[in-house]
Amino acid sequence: MRLRLLSVVLPVTACLCAGLTGCDSTPAARSATDPGTPPFATANGKPGPTTPGSASVARTASLPSAESGAPLPDSLHLISPGQAGRLRLGMSESRLKRVVPAQLLTDTTYQDQGRTLPAYQLRDAQYPNDPASTLHMIEDGKGGFRLRRIRIYSSRYRTAEGIGVGSPFGAARQNLGLTRIRNTPAGLAAVSGQVQMAWVVDPNSLPNKPAEQIQSSEIPPAARITGVLLYR
Repeated sequence: MRLRLLSVVLPVTACLCAGLTGCDSTPAARSATDPGTPPFATANGKPGPTTPGSASVARTASLPSAESGAPLPDSLHLISPGQAGRLRLGMSESRLKRVVPAQLLTDTTYQDQGRTLPAYQLRDAQYPNDPASTLHMIEDGKGGFRLRRIRIYSSRYRTAEGIGVGSPFGAARQNLGLTRIRNTPAGLAAVSGQVQMAWVVDPNSLPNKPAEQIQSSEIPPAARITGVLLYR
């Protein structure tokens, strides 16, 4: 009788063990998260290097709007430290002309400490009626020129936080920091050394005093940004 009982119990136990083993060996369901495409890439298609301040600026711009509700740019209009779309500060003039179609560039010049240096006006192929960007060039020490500064006046260009021309100055100060105020040929600009950008502020919203006397605390948070300067 005992042997008969064992003969029944053992197969049942074996089945239960097999069932438990099968449950443990089944892979757990995982929720895959897409890290997203880098918001900008270098000429060879690889993500650009990390620079001070880029952690907050170079976030994926695939979402429809920033946390503030401001529109986010596509990859060709994304501003990040040292870069605007496909343009990277320090790139050679020859590289610039390979990246940008010649018909979008217009030769011009700018003044720098008594010198006349070459520059380009860059029209937007997607939005030809938008204000052109200005590209300042400087000698590269090898007999050629490289991209020194970028002036942006189109509202299409924005950071990953949605900050650009037309944004309130307070949003730039809060999200990207503020190092100093300086008077530039483009107008009074609030400089953020952390991300190497400067925000030209609408002069109509500034105190009625000489620009060199204006303190950062005197710039109203609602003052509009009229231009973005990228420098290195």
